Amino acid sequence: MYNFSMTISLLQLNTFSETYWDKLTEFLTSHDFDILHLQELTGKNTKVGSIVDSKHDTFIELQKLLGDKYNSELAIAETFTSHPSAYLGNATFYKKEFQLLEKNILTLNPTLEPFSSTAQDFEREGRSVLHLKLNINEKEISFLNTHLAWAKTPEEEPHQTKQNTLLIEYLQQIKAPFILSGDFNIDPQQPTIQKLNTLARNLTSEYNVTNTLNPRTHRAKVLFPEGAAVDYIYTSKDIQVHSFRTIEEDFSDHF
Repeated sequence: MYNFSMTISLLQLNTFSETYWDKLTEFLTSHDFDILHLQELTGKNTKVGSIVDSKHDTFIELQKLLGDKYNSELAIAETFTSHPSAYLGNATFYKKEFQLLEKNILTLNPTLEPFSSTAQDFEREGRSVLHLKLNINEKEISFLNTHLAWAKTPEEEPHQTKQNTLLIEYLQQIKAPFILSGDFNIDPQQPTIQKLNTLARNLTSEYNVTNTLNPRTHRAKVLFPEGAAVDYIYTSKDIQVHSFRTIEEDFSDHF
């Protein structure tokens, strides 16, 4: 991707906790990505409404499964009332030959107390960005992994704009090269996406991806058959992209 003597492969995925755990772990352990940007990792006994009921600490379990090849970092965005170990977060796994130079967690919406595990509305959930700066073949490159605020529509709501502005302002301070990815919960026409498009290459749009939600497993059936593009990979404009594709397998409610 970047103009030095190696190619970087990256997977972006909202994992949907452990809902499709066996399929997810089989895929991750049978492929050889350099960087994994994963969202919706959950702690053991995490309950989120009727959606998530996690029996594993998915980050710890993935560390065990992937630890021979990867180091990893976790950013917990929210805790829950179901158990002291309950959380929702973003995790980045990176090949062990890469050197971690810097880690920063940007809080977009702070978690002041555990979120109710019986809640049915999730607009106020804690949100964050996990930013790792890695040394790869003597070059520094930033990887930003995020899961932006949820709303009942893929059109941007005021609480999303407020939080997303913090991401935009932060990204403006990041030196190239960088890669930003995540589940943004908004479609390509929304103000946040339009602003980010001025700062970096939007590969989701550039490669004409119009849906990143799995119609076979996603709960919001009202969105289909068209679906919606709500997951994005952005790169700084100096990065060369060799290939980009959507993996349409049933190991999440996202592709």
